[in-house]
Amino acid sequence: MDTLIARLGVALAIGLLVGLERGWRERDAPDRSRTAGIRTFGIAGLLGGLVAALAEALNAMSVLVAGFLAFAGIFAWYKAREAAHDEDFSVTTVIAGLAVFTLGALCVAGDFRVAAAGGAALAALLASREILHGLLKRLTWTELRSALVLAVMTAIILPLLPDRPFDPWGGFNPREIWLLTVLMASISFVGYVAGRVFGNARGLIVSALAGAVVSSTAVTLSLARTANRSDNSLSFAGAASLAAMISILRVCLVVLILAPPVTAYIAIPALAAALT
Repeated sequence: MDTLIARLGVALAIGLLVGLERGWRERDAPDRSRTAGIRTFGIAGLLGGLVAALAEALNAMSVLVAGFLAFAGIFAWYKAREAAHDEDFSVTTVIAGLAVFTLGALCVAGDFRVAAAGGAALAALLASREILHGLLKRLTWTELRSALVLAVMTAIILPLLPDRPFDPWGGFNPREIWLLTVLMASISFVGYVAGRVFGNARGLIVSALAGAVVSSTAVTLSLARTANRSDNSLSFAGAASLAAMISILRVCLVVLILAPPVTAYIAIPALAAALT
């Protein structure tokens, strides 16, 4: 019983969090003119949890399906009336309401930690409306295409490649080679985005620091390839040196965590290598 109450509390908290964002966005609207605010979303999350608890008690998932369909129909109907009155045909609030109900049900019938993370992500996504719309307006087709190509390389091609050597010497592993390619492409893309956000000089430093956390080799290869097309090769050399320094410090940190006594033997040589 205590576990069920705690899970219902998480479901309620998810609804209140999303409702807080929705209510704040419409805080200047007259009273009783909004279909859904902090209370409505809080109830939606709690209702999803209660329906899921009832479905588990009766051992009938059809109860959960029927509850979701009933909630979706009622919520969408009221939102349609509001849209017709205000001439605002955004469907975001409807989708958010359905998501809150679903996350509330997941709190009880599934992993409440996943539901809590989903609720936080949903609230953050809703709160980022202006940022996302502004980014979309500044986005060019070339940038969008590059992001899509990188996504295909990472999410589709990489998992399909076999993770085993194909040569007698064990040096040709398709997945490892493609992973390095993905890392280089990702670093180049991050560097481009950082350059647009922070400017070329600062963006170069940001991309080098971020990439070095993963692979300084990939950073160096990516910077070398970009430097061939640039007149300012000195800046790229400096960024590559910075990435190498971060890589050495990263190794020292790992050694400090896994084998503290060894740190005393490598600290001075590693520091000298990082500073030269």
